[in-house]
Amino acid sequence: MLNGKKVLIVGAGLSTKKYWKKIKRHIDKKRPITFGCNNISHIFIPDYHVWGSIQRWREFGHLASVKSKLVFRSNFTRSIIREKWYGPYFMMNNVERRWEDGFENKKSEQYKKCCVRYKNDIMYGCFKHVGVTTTFWAYIHGASKISLVGNDGYTLYSKKELSKNKKGQHCYGSGLTDGFSYEYCLKRDADRYRTLRLLHRYCKKRYGFSFEFITPTVFDEFYNPNVLNIKQRHKWEEPSLEEYKRISIICKKHRKLDKYNL
Repeated sequence: MLNGKKVLIVGAGLSTKKYWKKIKRHIDKKRPITFGCNNISHIFIPDYHVWGSIQRWREFGHLASVKSKLVFRSNFTRSIIREKWYGPYFMMNNVERRWEDGFENKKSEQYKKCCVRYKNDIMYGCFKHVGVTTTFWAYIHGASKISLVGNDGYTLYSKKELSKNKKGQHCYGSGLTDGFSYEYCLKRDADRYRTLRLLHRYCKKRYGFSFEFITPTVFDEFYNPNVLNIKQRHKWEEPSLEEYKRISIICKKHRKLDKYNL
């Protein structure tokens, strides 16, 4: 499908809006295949428009352009897709899993089920974020290089900045735009970082190259500031295992909302 092309995955983080002029120049110069995630049509029309959040789809799906090829994660049913879209589309074949207590033991089932792998045309791993799932999907379909923008993380900015609406989690709003507590968002970022590390290890071995974030992100391990010449970096303190377990207990109260926050 991608036939050795370069790929740029555009997330809906605030940095997409903040650095859009630089991102647009990069797209015009390098001509990558573009993937847009969730509510992104007000910024640009991607080649592939990927939807991972049913909530976002129901709220913004009517904005999807017929110029894009639409892609949906496996949590979408045909009936949900047809609420907003009647054209052709692609489906990701991913297994919906989450990080559970006990993952710190690498011999545990909780850890093993989150290990990234592609087997029998199925994507395995704890992919609870559309940008991460899209990255793996791009590898599988033949991308030769994968860069990401606007995948800031929910806690790139401080709780104080978000609560006062000085900053935002997404390019279409300010503050805690997902409506969840800062602690819940911190857990989500820690989980995503863990999955990204496993994805990096698996794809570097299987496909021969890793991915890169080219706008500021909490996932600084994978940040390349030189591509867009953005020297700004955000120091993000990853929670200790003890702190992670503490916030996990709090976050279990919000589990019923997880299906909307992908």
